[in-house]
Amino acid sequence: MKRIFHTWDKWECYPAGFYEEKPITETEKSKDELELEYAKFLSDEKRFRAGLNLVLSNWKNSCEHYLSNENMNRIAWLGQSAACAAIGLPSSYRGGFHKLSEPEKQRADSIALDALNEWLFLHGEPILTMEKAQSKTEANLY
Repeated sequence: MKRIFHTWDKWECYPAGFYEEKPITETEKSKDELELEYAKFLSDEKRFRAGLNLVLSNWKNSCEHYLSNENMNRIAWLGQSAACAAIGLPSSYRGGFHKLSEPEKQRADSIALDALNEWLFLHGEPILTMEKAQSKTEANLY
């Protein structure tokens, strides 16, 4: 796929708080509590899909910039973006993914892959398997 670039000031994820260290709304919760909140969000299929729909519908430039980059972990970006759009949780709490059980991780990844494939399809790109959607490391770039 041809890479689509947008400067950071055009990314919808930026003002939404994706890159913040703490949620935009002040909170007294600890890092561990916020990571658990992320895990709980990812394991709730209905909420997770709703968050993904928010991202795909409202973050056009961010999606183009990140989802057209085949060399990054687009599955992870979608999960983190959905949490940011839906519950205001910055990507800095992505460690919550590791608090999920293996079946929960696989289910969350599968849901994010569905969203990635929906976006790719709408952009005339082929549907991907999980293996093809994985980020490229230096070892498999060459």
